[in-house]
Amino acid sequence: MKKKSIILLFSFIGGITLLLILLGLNLDKSENEKQNGITNQYDISSQNTIAYVNYKDGKPSLMLYNKEKDINAEAFSLDSSRMILDPSFSYDGSLLSFISTNKQQDEDTAFKTTIHILDLSTKQVTDAFTENELITETEFSPVDDTLYYLRAGTFQNYSPIASKRPHDLDVWSFNPAEGEHKQITDLKSYSMHSLQLSPGENSVFIQMDDDQGADTPEETFEVKQRIFEIPIDNPDSMKIAGDPDRKMDVFDFTFSPDGDTMIFQSISNSDEGGTYEYELYKMDVDSGEEAQLTHLGEYTDRPVFSADGDRVYFMVDKRFAKGSPEYHLYSVKLNGKEIEKIELPLSED
Repeated sequence: MKKKSIILLFSFIGGITLLLILLGLNLDKSENEKQNGITNQYDISSQNTIAYVNYKDGKPSLMLYNKEKDINAEAFSLDSSRMILDPSFSYDGSLLSFISTNKQQDEDTAFKTTIHILDLSTKQVTDAFTENELITETEFSPVDDTLYYLRAGTFQNYSPIASKRPHDLDVWSFNPAEGEHKQITDLKSYSMHSLQLSPGENSVFIQMDDDQGADTPEETFEVKQRIFEIPIDNPDSMKIAGDPDRKMDVFDFTFSPDGDTMIFQSISNSDEGGTYEYELYKMDVDSGEEAQLTHLGEYTDRPVFSADGDRVYFMVDKRFAKGSPEYHLYSVKLNGKEIEKIELPLSED
């Protein structure tokens, strides 16, 4: 009886050990496989087709959706070790660029970033180029097939309390016909986002820190995030677009198709304390006059104009400051009325 009890005890211990091992394996593998749902990475074509990124069990898919044209298709997918960033339509809507890169990003990981091009007429995906550097955004030229992109020189944390992020960023261009890369800026910026081009491809616009002349820690702490216009042929003569003395930072932004209106993201409740609320604002480019566009009291992100310039699309993170993000797509008219939620399919079904 004693021998039988010992056998049962060891069997029980063995079973528990096996269960813990299996649970451990599941936890170990699941970091890349936990991600599910829609991200804030999307764009809208001149035909109002929405390209967006959806994850299922950690695997990213590039989805295309146009309710009026009965389009609901997965255009591209990758395994759970990779991620898809920044889908960006060409101005005529015939091509879509997007980025694939490592999910695991640190100084010890060899970066491999590929810029892909989807031909909307053939549904074929080709690789424009691959770099052993981190590329964060792309944007088509409005006049030809040239691609502009943001490339980081390093991925690290500059402060012990900060997470690792891409730094030393600059604007580059790629001519697919010649296979040539050209560096546009030599800023090595701490951060750089929201790459946009002027309608005539005379300038690029980016959002970054206004840190010129900030030499002391106190001056660096007071640095604001602004939007800059950089002439492509004379990048040293860049200037701030909008109010250079605006008290609050300016984040994501976009321009209307005619270039007359800018939509940007900023904090709306900085004086109230508590969790910041990020809203969209509109600005008349000529006069600089601003007005708040959304009043949701949440986190609005990634503004994109419709093809006719009548509506602005944007993402809302319903779980901002509460954990993993939960993004939903909305649109609003330029007068701030008629807010609509757009239901994006999670699959082709």
